[in-house]
Amino acid sequence: MCGRFTLTTTNDEMRERFGVVITQNLKPSWNIAPSNQSVILHSDGLENKAFQAEFGFTSSQPSKRIINARSESLTEKPTFSPLVHQNRCLVIASGWYEWSADKTPYHVQLNDGRVMAMAGLFRPANAQQKSQFVIITTQADQALKSIHHRCPAILPMASWQDWLSGDAGRALGHLNVPSAKYFNWYQVRKDVGKVGNDHAGLVEPVQNMASSDSPPEQISTVHGQSDLFAD
Repeated sequence: MCGRFTLTTTNDEMRERFGVVITQNLKPSWNIAPSNQSVILHSDGLENKAFQAEFGFTSSQPSKRIINARSESLTEKPTFSPLVHQNRCLVIASGWYEWSADKTPYHVQLNDGRVMAMAGLFRPANAQQKSQFVIITTQADQALKSIHHRCPAILPMASWQDWLSGDAGRALGHLNVPSAKYFNWYQVRKDVGKVGNDHAGLVEPVQNMASSDSPPEQISTVHGQSDLFAD
C-alpha cells in the first residue's frame, strides 16, 4: 500500500520532467499523509495541468479516508470505476514510505533520486469538498515484497500521456508491476509515523539494527537503472 510519501521537487524539475509550469513556489514535504494536499497532474484534453488536491477520498466515516485503489479491481469497485474514464491523474512523488511486518519504516525512491509519477484517480472539487486523489497500487516485485506485498503503480515516462489522456482500456494496460531494480530503499527513523513531523531528517538513512530476517536494504549506486522511469 502507500499511505505516506514525499515530494521535494522544484518548479524547474516539474517543468523539465512533466512540461508543466507552476507559478507558486513548491514547498518540500517529507511526510505527506492522508488529508494533506499535494501536487497531481491531469489532462483537460488540451494540455496537462498541475494542481493541489487532498490525499484520500472522504468516505461515510468522516475520520477515515480511502487512500489507495487496487489496480486489479479498479473497474469493479463503484468508488473507482466511474473515475477511470475521465479522472485519471499522476501523483507526483520523490519517494514513499513503507512499513515492514515488524513496523520498521523504509523510504523507497528511484535510484537516481529524481521525481516519479504514481498512477492515481481524483475527484474534482465541488461546493462541499476540495479536489481529492487516491494512489493506485499493484503487487510489489521481487525484493520489495520483503517490506510489503503492495506498492504504488509507478508509471514510466512513456506511459504518462496514455494514462492522462488515452482511452481507458489503453491506459489500464500501463498498470504493470514496477521492477524493483529501478528503486533503492533504506530504513528511516520511526518519527515518520507521526503525522505532525515534516522535515528532511525523516528521509535520512539510519543504521540497520534489525534482526537478520528483517527486509534487506538496497542502496544502489548503479547508474542508468532508473532510465525506464526517466526518459
